[in-house]
Amino acid sequence: MIAIGKIDVIEMAVIPVILGDGIPLFPQGTGELKLWLAKCEIKAKGALHLVYERMD
Repeated sequence: MIAIGKIDVIEMAVIPVILGDGIPLFPQGTGELKLWLAKCEIKAKGALHLVYERMD
């Protein structure tokens, strides 16, 4: 969806726990997408709710 320009908003949660190995957020070879941070909320126990919007 990123590669064909169908993504306008990406929301994610960052939780302060180190897990080691894991699944990448985006697949290898995903093209560049310029984003700006539209919203950042601090949740319980230091978790973050981030909202990024596409710049172009």
